[in-house]
Amino acid sequence: MEKKNRTAKQVTEIDTYLKLFPNDKTSDKENMRFNALKEAQDIRKFEIDLYWKRTGFFWAFITVIYTALFVVLCKYVDCSCKEFPCNYSFLVPVISALSGLGFFFSVAWHMVNKGSKFWQKNWETHVSLLERSEIGSLYDVYLNPKTTGSRWNPTKEFDFSVTKVNMWASALFSIISFIGCIFCSIWLFKYSNHNYISLIPSAVIGIFTIVIFVSQQGNKNIELTASEQDELNMIQIL
Repeated sequence: MEKKNRTAKQVTEIDTYLKLFPNDKTSDKENMRFNALKEAQDIRKFEIDLYWKRTGFFWAFITVIYTALFVVLCKYVDCSCKEFPCNYSFLVPVISALSGLGFFFSVAWHMVNKGSKFWQKNWETHVSLLERSEIGSLYDVYLNPKTTGSRWNPTKEFDFSVTKVNMWASALFSIISFIGCIFCSIWLFKYSNHNYISLIPSAVIGIFTIVIFVSQQGNKNIELTASEQDELNMIQIL
């Protein structure tokens, strides 16, 4: 069933945003804005928890894949260096597949990091806007890193973005895994007797990875109905 485009208007002013959550009840239990704040805080915690669980999941897969690749490569090279008859040619497609899988999971990890960061940022914005009229600007008040911390002092804290560091790590790992996959394919093509057959597993996985990366365009079925001067950069699904 084909999805229909959903319309959405841009929410570009803080007052417009706050009107979505009326603050017209005396009781906190009945107050829509207070309940929205609590819900946003819970979902934000949930998104952060999921972020690190997903990171652990991908680290586990990538570690297993490259450990297996290293073991298989050592076995294949060790066999190739011996003089007595030793045939480990069946390891060639395994090496090719493992290098391709390493590239796939590295790219997938980076994409998941970007998606998780988007939703974490989304709920952090909700909390920041809603809390002002309910509990004050608690989320937006924090230590000044320029006076309390140091970027270069190894014994002092600093407000590095942990998620951005993680995304840089996943991006770098994706690049390294891509180079490794290409190097492994060239090496197999040059030194194995399988020629093009040895490249098929990593080529198939590489094409599949690129197709997934290119095809992911987010909520492309949402059409904006207005565009104004931005104070906020949010949308309301209609």
